[in-house]
Amino acid sequence: MNKLLISNDKIFLVESDEKVLLEVDDNNKFLDVQNVKIKICENTDLIIESNIFDKKIDICVNVLEGVCANIYELKKGDNYKFQYKYYLEENSYLNVEKINDVNNILEMTVINLNGEKARIDYNLKTISNSLEKYNFLVYHNANKTVSYINNNGVNISDGSLEFNVSSFVPNNIKKCDVNQSGRIINNTDNTCTIKPNLFIDEEDVVANHSALIGTFSFDEIFYLMSRGISKKDSEMLLTKGFLFKGINYHKEELEEIINKYWR
Repeated sequence: MNKLLISNDKIFLVESDEKVLLEVDDNNKFLDVQNVKIKICENTDLIIESNIFDKKIDICVNVLEGVCANIYELKKGDNYKFQYKYYLEENSYLNVEKINDVNNILEMTVINLNGEKARIDYNLKTISNSLEKYNFLVYHNANKTVSYINNNGVNISDGSLEFNVSSFVPNNIKKCDVNQSGRIINNTDNTCTIKPNLFIDEEDVVANHSALIGTFSFDEIFYLMSRGISKKDSEMLLTKGFLFKGINYHKEELEEIINKYWR
């Protein structure tokens, strides 16, 4: 188990099993960007917890050949500008669970499946009460690579939430499995957007995407209220069921976040 803390003052491992190598570069004086390089050398788990204000960070994660890893990430704070770059080598597997409780975030995620049979499962959960924009570029650069990109968000208050996902499979890259799923529960009159894009230049590929923006159905709310649960508590329970799906770590923190907005 490894635990990485990111704050305005410093970035450091507070726990390490020596299966993860960390390199932190000095700020780029011109762009004011902190560079973080993570190399996962053996099967392990990495917890990342961030609490920052008005900061730009570029995180590069390299998963070596044959390595299986989990990254469990929790972000709090304001004014995030993060860029993630994931590189997966042959027969590697990466499971990413990300929970965001932030104000104003612009996030770019670039995934490179560089080795045959590399796979990534990516789950993002967020409650948006301000501007949140997430961009994904997923590159299948080798045969038999697999990607599952699942983004779930609840939009409240002054929130505006956007998911843009583009997956690429070039010609002669065969037997890939490409999957995108996005859903936003929009509890406001503000605009939310999901843009799923599949750029597939090879026939021997399985590719799927789904996108849904709306509210919880009247039938769901009515069913719970008919059991004596208030409308507010019904919405909270449905939100928990929606956001908890696919999450194995930081469950207590996620419940605290939900309770904070529905108390």
